[in-house]
Amino acid sequence: MTNFDPEGDFRDISTWELIAESKASNTGMSAKIIAGVLFGGAGVAFGVEILGGVIAAWCLKSAWDASKNIGKRLRLVRDCGCNAFVLDEDQFRTYVKQFGEKPVIEELVFAQSAGVELSPFAENWLRTCNKRLAPQKEQAVLTQSEEREKTPAGIIDASKPIPQTTQIEKWEERDRDFDIEQIIRDRIPNLFIIGLGRSGKGMLLSNLLRSLQRHRRDKKVFLINGKDDPKEYGYFKDVVAVEWKLDCDAASASAVAEFIEAALNDYDSFVAEHLGALLVVDEGTIIGAKLKTAKVSNLLNDRVVGITSSGDSTGKNIWFCAQSPYAGGNGTDLTALSQLTKIALVHQSNLGVIADWKQARIFKSFDIEKITELINQSEVNRAIYFGGTTQWYAMTKLQNYSDFDRDSNQFIGDKTTDNVKQYTAIQPDNLGVELSEKAEKILTWLVKRNSRDWFYYKTSGENKRDNSFTMMLSRLGLLNDERELNDTYTELLEIAKIEISEDDLGIRLL
Repeated sequence: MTNFDPEGDFRDISTWELIAESKASNTGMSAKIIAGVLFGGAGVAFGVEILGGVIAAWCLKSAWDASKNIGKRLRLVRDCGCNAFVLDEDQFRTYVKQFGEKPVIEELVFAQSAGVELSPFAENWLRTCNKRLAPQKEQAVLTQSEEREKTPAGIIDASKPIPQTTQIEKWEERDRDFDIEQIIRDRIPNLFIIGLGRSGKGMLLSNLLRSLQRHRRDKKVFLINGKDDPKEYGYFKDVVAVEWKLDCDAASASAVAEFIEAALNDYDSFVAEHLGALLVVDEGTIIGAKLKTAKVSNLLNDRVVGITSSGDSTGKNIWFCAQSPYAGGNGTDLTALSQLTKIALVHQSNLGVIADWKQARIFKSFDIEKITELINQSEVNRAIYFGGTTQWYAMTKLQNYSDFDRDSNQFIGDKTTDNVKQYTAIQPDNLGVELSEKAEKILTWLVKRNSRDWFYYKTSGENKRDNSFTMMLSRLGLLNDERELNDTYTELLEIAKIEISEDDLGIRLL
């Protein structure tokens, strides 16, 4: 038996995406610029300045046009899964052999409609396919015409009805309902998730993260949580590897800037350790507003651009969640947002507000009447926009992993009710003792977490430092003042509400 394998050059889809991404980034811009400079110099040297100048200008303009198309080419590859339009002949033939002609034709037609230039071989191949398919269509039309000509004028043979071309439009349920699994089924995209309060961003995000865990268990998730709401802790339980959280709305601009800078530095270390990670930024609007006030708005923007430009080969991705689709207010600009696939959620109570979103120009289709109709079709009174298909859909019901139902404004289940009662019972105001301001804030912080877990402000053996706890101590001025920290802990020990670890680095609520 020989080793012959006709499918030996087939590749998995992720490998094809890497190849296409590399080719989409390579436009020959450098060579065109060098050629322009050389021709311009040669024109001056040989006394044909005008001719040399014209050629040089043409080369430089070609380079400029190529640079403008890089972003569009990369978006088609990364967000839309179009790979064929940039492949050279050998790779293209293998791609067609592996996936078939019909999907490749669809890719090329889509790329052409987006205004992107096809590779020379891809363009010739598509032209040949169109010529080959055209006679089949013409033959079908001729057959119908010949049948009509065989019937004498004025005579109608009832036994032979005149053939008619019937266009069939098949209605499918997927035109109205949206399956969130399709967002990450083939690859992990970079997402910009938009939605006002009560729209369901947190619920969508929590379900997406669990889908990611099912499909890509090797993918680590690093979360920057700018809300730190105890009612939402269930959204991220058991699905994120690292979580930095801070109530950015209540924190000062300088504290938010310090928090984000420290979190991003930790993300870099985490990526180096795990060869990549998905960065999730929740509550990007309030974070961006505080960073803008602190005059460091580039912190987030540079990170978004860096991750989206580096490609999947680095293992880095980003999901950015915000309440507004407008650049600037989110700590980002149009360059950063253009590289992200948009997802928008609209609740029926937000319809009056989102009318202004049309001006953001991030939606390929935006019709208030259609969105309202889809909301009415949805069992949860919501519509969702997916930039991967540029379409709006009626939102389906998702599982709520949090402890709170925002539609009914009620807690979910008896366990949560018990936790709320316990939370109320041990609030500082109900203890009957007077605590210092810092001791009260530490106790409140612990109570809000509804947990009996240990929180460490320094790594101790297998017990890792809790970044959120460390940031809280830092804001209180206790992190670098061991004496005052011990005094504060002593206050809480005296009222028998906390326990200190044996190494004095950890604390937990009793």
